[in-house]
Amino acid sequence: MTSSLRPSRSTARCSPPGADDSLFTTRFGAPYRHDYYGARIFVQAAGRAGLPAGTTPHDLRHHYASVLLAAGESVVAVAERLGHDNAALVLSTYGHLMPDNEDRTRRAVDLAWSRVTATHSDHEAATGPAETVPNQTLKRNSTTSPSAMT
Repeated sequence: MTSSLRPSRSTARCSPPGADDSLFTTRFGAPYRHDYYGARIFVQAAGRAGLPAGTTPHDLRHHYASVLLAAGESVVAVAERLGHDNAALVLSTYGHLMPDNEDRTRRAVDLAWSRVTATHSDHEAATGPAETVPNQTLKRNSTTSPSAMT
């Protein structure tokens, strides 16, 4: 957290956490009214931090979730950090920001096949070339799972 967003020592000393563990409370431990917090406290702190005018706490929440997902954090972990009971809301809200699964899955398959090819090449070098079968193809077996090949 930038120093300009941290409560000062005097404010922290005078403002105990709320009964619900809220960090931003009045000197009596009660939560600030929404309008007072937004207009007086957050806007001033955001300005001191150099954030664009009009930035809201909700904007920072979205930014936080987006940064975590872009860094590869799991949807479940992001949901936990945001206080959601499950990941469905995070997935529906931020799914479009997640790294492209098509590229990731393609790389995973390419890596697996490159290992198979390397193992096959090592084996062939030691034992000689294998016999090939003409017109050999992989076909999807419609009676089994999509991953079953014949």
